[in-house]
Amino acid sequence: MAGSATFPDGQWCSHLARYKNDTGQAIVVVALAMVVILGFMGLGFDMGYLRYMKRRLQMVADASALAGAAEISYCAGTSICNALTTAAQSALTDNGFAGSTLVTNCGSGTGTLTIMVNNPPCLLGSADPHQGDTSYVEKIVADKIPVFFARLLGFTTITVTARGEAGSGNSSSCLYALDPTDSKVLDISGSSSLSLPSCSMYIDSNNPDAMSVFGSSTVTAASISIVGGYSVGSASTISPTPATGVAPANDPLAYVPEPTYTSCAGATSVLAIGSTTHQTLMAGNYCGGITIGTSAVVIFSPGNYVVAKGIQISGSAIVTFGAGMYVMQGGGFSVGNSGQVTGSGVTFFLTGNTTFPYGPVNVSGAAVVQLTAPTSGTYVGMLFYQDSSANGATSPTSGNTSNFGGSATTYFQGSLYFPTTPLNYSGGSSAQYTIIV
Repeated sequence: MAGSATFPDGQWCSHLARYKNDTGQAIVVVALAMVVILGFMGLGFDMGYLRYMKRRLQMVADASALAGAAEISYCAGTSICNALTTAAQSALTDNGFAGSTLVTNCGSGTGTLTIMVNNPPCLLGSADPHQGDTSYVEKIVADKIPVFFARLLGFTTITVTARGEAGSGNSSSCLYALDPTDSKVLDISGSSSLSLPSCSMYIDSNNPDAMSVFGSSTVTAASISIVGGYSVGSASTISPTPATGVAPANDPLAYVPEPTYTSCAGATSVLAIGSTTHQTLMAGNYCGGITIGTSAVVIFSPGNYVVAKGIQISGSAIVTFGAGMYVMQGGGFSVGNSGQVTGSGVTFFLTGNTTFPYGPVNVSGAAVVQLTAPTSGTYVGMLFYQDSSANGATSPTSGNTSNFGGSATTYFQGSLYFPTTPLNYSGGSSAQYTIIV
């Protein structure tokens, strides 16, 4: 019969017995395979978890490095200062990691969670182009991560490490308008020309008319960033086109500490300098203020000055300020008419209290003012520094607007830092740099 098979006697039974002996072998193979498969799945789970923790630690290392770089200025040349290490550990806490052991300058630590702070970087040795550069900070975060299925292979934890590095450098921005809501926080009119070809501008106001450019004014900058919007007249030009809707910029000088000084308790008579040919003033407190009048020639010797009721310079007075810190406890700083003022390595801190309320800066008329900020030390680059918490300077009102004008040869080389009060800037400038905040 087609399709049939004939077995001799006995062969059928032997074939049947063999088939019975093979029954269940697949189950054993599958069971053994499942052990291997589950093992690989377990290791895959552990590897996935370790990769997840690696990403978290890398995020923390990067954030910590950036935070540390921002604190380098606070260290004032001191490696591994408290501000830097505190920023490093705060970055861990902010991202859900606690109980860290702090290690510095490529030391060693035995804790479960370790953060290493290196300033300057040292871990990679000569392979790091920033080795030995104190303007860079290196952060290494290491954590012993518990594993699960890898315990079958004798592992209970595996150490995961992440490294971040960041540095502090010169900002490419030189004009910041910090008011968050007002209109025309940068107001340019008339035939003004604002040329910032190598630096940027930031306008923090979210107002639709945060920046206003009218008249026949021209504005040129490397870039212009505005949180809100802007308006421009038909005869005015702005280059490049501003970027709007950006995130606000932080106060770039908020890290600068206020100077220490002895507060003036009460008013005394003003030190008035009139037609004296030459007079040299020594460092000290002048709680009645200083008034320099017509034809006076005054030289300030190097040192720190605390002056209540401010410094008033008028007529054709000639004044030279020696290097140092000048604290204006009220009254402000005023130069008018044909006054001539020079100074190198100087910082003017404008403050005030209930006895001596805050006073602004006023440079006007044909005054010639040529001032340069310090080039080193804590107040490097700080020329005028307004105390944001001073009595009379806690809100932007018209009564405390500072005016920087003067003749065509006037210049202010350094930062003009007025975080809570308005500022008018006019006239020419031949300074190597001027930063306005």
